[in-house]
This record gives sequence, structure tokens and C-alpha cells, in this order.
Amino acid sequence: MANKQTKNPIDIKVKIDKLLDGDSSTKAFASATIGGAFAVHDIRITEKDDKVMVNMPFRSYKSGGETKYVDTFHPITADARTALYDAVKEAYEQALEEDMANLEREGSAMSQQM
Repeated sequence: MANKQTKNPIDIKVKIDKLLDGDSSTKAFASATIGGAFAVHDIRITEKDDKVMVNMPFRSYKSGGETKYVDTFHPITADARTALYDAVKEAYEQALEEDMANLEREGSAMSQQM
């Protein structure tokens, strides 16, 4: 009997652990719970040329004097990768919107106190 893969919706919950300020390309770190069974931490969100990119957790090592990087977690299929990356990007965009709304509320409250 052949091993047949079926497209099942993947239950992915993402939490933005930290938003970063500054000029660095790294903008946030996230964690994801997949299928209620697996947790992935240290997902890095970067921006370059106005594109948001999702980077999986990795480890580095030296080989022949050169630093190499290997993902410690990564999706196997294109569908899984798309589902995870889309969930992370959506959570990041939502966190940015909430952060902006909080800053506007704080600014409004400070201007009312003056």
C-alpha cells in the first residue's frame, strides 16, 4: 500500500514573544504551537526591502573555518511551510497594529494631561 499524503488543515497558534525597535532587520520573535502537540520557539521575523520574512530557529557551527547554519525546526511540505509562515506573518501584523494602537492611546492620554 502506497503512503499517500492528504492535505489536512494544520492547527497553528502563534504568539509574538517580543517586538523589537531599531534599525536591525530582526523585528520580532515568535513561538508557535502546532496541532496542539508541538511548540516551536525563537522563530525570527525579519524585514528587508519592505518584505516580511520568517526564519526558523537554527544553530550555528564552524566547518573549515566557516560558520554554517542549520535549522533546528522546519516544515517538511510546501503546504505546511505556507501555513506556518502565513500564521506567523498574520500574528506579527496584528501585534504591530496593537502596538500602534497602544502608542496612540498613550499619546492621547498624555496630551489630555497637559
